[in-house]
Amino acid sequence: MIALVHLGDVDPSLLHGLSEQLELAYRRKVEHLSPLPLPNEAYNKKRLQFLSTAILKRLFPLRIPGRERVLGIADVDLYVPGLNFVFGEADPKEGVAVFSLFRLKPESGTSSDEGLLRRRALTEAVHELGHTYGLGHCPNPRCVMFFSNSLGDTDRKGPGFCRRCEGRLFEKAG
Repeated sequence: MIALVHLGDVDPSLLHGLSEQLELAYRRKVEHLSPLPLPNEAYNKKRLQFLSTAILKRLFPLRIPGRERVLGIADVDLYVPGLNFVFGEADPKEGVAVFSLFRLKPESGTSSDEGLLRRRALTEAVHELGHTYGLGHCPNPRCVMFFSNSLGDTDRKGPGFCRRCEGRLFEKAG
């Protein structure tokens, strides 16, 4: 089972659609946990961003027997030291991941962009969960496990695995 938890303010309708798609991608049931506040200690006042690693630590206790993975979803700007920003981060050892909608939102803000945001969110969710199942970055720019350095990369690759990564995923995850 994969558990989804939103951290701070996140559109609940986005979570519902995301859980259905994740069930298809991972062949696992998805449950929704009660929302959590963003950890104050994760906020960096100088950068005006949240340290994603600190958010991952907040998710560790949610991994209990029966929950294979925990995925946190936020709507804040995330970073790790050494990078300007990240779309998300995963801790494969602990089986937890987080991603943010903050940099996935289309610029124009039109209602037709809702579908684009949902596709980007699904792509990043599948990518980060893939890391928790032991998948690394893939050299195939059309594979969801390809490293996204920009929204262009995310849009190009989409939420699907290449054959190689899909085979590795189900070899590892069962």
